[in-house]
Amino acid sequence: MTTTTEAITLQGSVTIVSEFFHAAINSILYQRGIYEPETFKRESKYGLTVLTTSDDGLLQYLSQVMSQLSTWLSTGDVQRLVVVVSGVDSGETLERWTFNVSVDDTEAAAPAGGDENARGSNAQNAAQLKPEKK
Repeated sequence: MTTTTEAITLQGSVTIVSEFFHAAINSILYQRGIYEPETFKRESKYGLTVLTTSDDGLLQYLSQVMSQLSTWLSTGDVQRLVVVVSGVDSGETLERWTFNVSVDDTEAAAPAGGDENARGSNAQNAAQLKPEKK
């Protein structure tokens, strides 16, 4: 009898965490009125409705940021993501959002009665996100 197990892969985790950050940044931008409300569109992600920008310049910028973030997540080179909202004229920090990221890459043991070859494919790579508003 062969037991099938589902594992969270590093690449899968990177995709999910990157999507979370993309939605979180868009939410901050929308909720704080940094961009006009009409520049956001409704999308469904993981059973939730989120608002994401349709502004071409912001989309291009966020695409670059998310690409770099995905690389850092894949290599474990990111410890936190900080989103700062500052005044246009003053440069004063109005809000600061810190998302701490930690990667748990411990290898889980294969389930009892499971296939011995599955033991190595069960690595759990999950990022724990702890947002802090300052």
